[in-house]
Amino acid sequence: MKQLSKRRNRGVILTLKGWNRLQSARATAESNENFNHCFTVEELGARMVLALHTVSKIMGRTEVVDKGSLQKAFSAFGLELTISDYTQPTQEFSEVEVRRANPQHDWGEAPDVSIFYNRSNELLQLRCWILERRDRLVALLGIGGIGKSTLAVKLGLQVQAEFDVAVWRSLQNAPSVEELLANILQFLLWSLRKEVPIPDSFDGKLSKLMECLSSNRCLIILDNVETILSSGGQTGLWRQGYEGYGQLIKTIAEVPHTSCVILTSTEKPREIALLEGDATKVKSMQLKGLHYTEGRQIFAQKGKFIGTEQQWQKLIEHYGGNPLALKMVAAATQEVFNGRISEILECIEQGASIFDDIGNLLERQFNRLSAAEQEVMYWLAMNQEPTSLASLASGIITSRKSQLLQTVKSLLQRSLIEKSGEQFFLQPIVMEYATQRLIEQVCQEHWESPNLFQKAPQKQLQLELKGA
Repeated sequence: MKQLSKRRNRGVILTLKGWNRLQSARATAESNENFNHCFTVEELGARMVLALHTVSKIMGRTEVVDKGSLQKAFSAFGLELTISDYTQPTQEFSEVEVRRANPQHDWGEAPDVSIFYNRSNELLQLRCWILERRDRLVALLGIGGIGKSTLAVKLGLQVQAEFDVAVWRSLQNAPSVEELLANILQFLLWSLRKEVPIPDSFDGKLSKLMECLSSNRCLIILDNVETILSSGGQTGLWRQGYEGYGQLIKTIAEVPHTSCVILTSTEKPREIALLEGDATKVKSMQLKGLHYTEGRQIFAQKGKFIGTEQQWQKLIEHYGGNPLALKMVAAATQEVFNGRISEILECIEQGASIFDDIGNLLERQFNRLSAAEQEVMYWLAMNQEPTSLASLASGIITSRKSQLLQTVKSLLQRSLIEKSGEQFFLQPIVMEYATQRLIEQVCQEHWESPNLFQKAPQKQLQLELKGA
């Protein structure tokens, strides 16, 4: 009888499902009640009527607590604790505790994420894929400046305790696949206390990596994958000399193992496009811009600003919630216009040039496009409104009609156009850049630009050219 009572009184911890439910409810409350600012531990303690150390145990899933404390925590956010929300510690939990006490993490030159703007829904989905579904390969995709690298680091820091080893590497300087493998293996083998030499051949290195990924739970994040993808041709293909990355990704996706590799890229690699699916261990997430409230938080980091709700909404929508663009426009508004939103909007409406850093990011992406892809971009920019595939086919005359579907698909995979229902469109920031680029091209050709459009809005083009 005493043994039964002791078993019933054992402490419990949140399951991943329960933790996600509580975090989601917390994020909603922070958005509705706290202007999207995170509740402090003190505020959570007062809300849950729990001691601060108990709150830390619950939210961190670091130590067991009594079931009554979990019920208080859930009730504080209008939730009912269910049997699937908690569990008793297992051997796996003990192993996680050992990893927390002996971390093996190499974040290299990963960006600082001490200031982070929500993304709670994305984080919940990614944690589900990585921790619950045990997916092997996850790609974070999106236009330059949208926050892929920041989200990858934030996610990695949240889940790293569930892994034996975590390592982050940037491909910005386009290392060869053998150089990358040697670098990663050096850290993995040292961290896992495996005193074995690194093979000389690519096949040997790949085999040794898969051995590490299979025998231990490793997290690897590869940032800026688009750097080693080819330009001007079919989307998602590797640059000459970098084809080994395709074999690396395919092997990671197809060979069973317990680890996870996360990629960030403006463009979806071909292997991921072919292998991803609901029933596979390969997933991709297309990042959108920040919401209105999150966009305002970026400005709050720069100082005080003056503007109506309508002006704020218009400004953030104009830049598609792109975090990098909003950081730059916040700095410019503060420095040039003393924080007055109305004046920066007036400047934008008069056709002010896009900020250099965002322009450079878009230029690098635009230079990767084929002639057919550039034509579709120009047509959508001048048309301005969401457009169906049929309207595109009737308006564009220089590209072969048979190529249009593939061209549009390619632009979607490059994160340069978006789709809503049956309509295709450009984010305002991309539309602004494409229009500006077309105007410059026309001017350089001394107003003798070829006839790219059959039914494009010529009046709008004339207004833009006149402004130029």
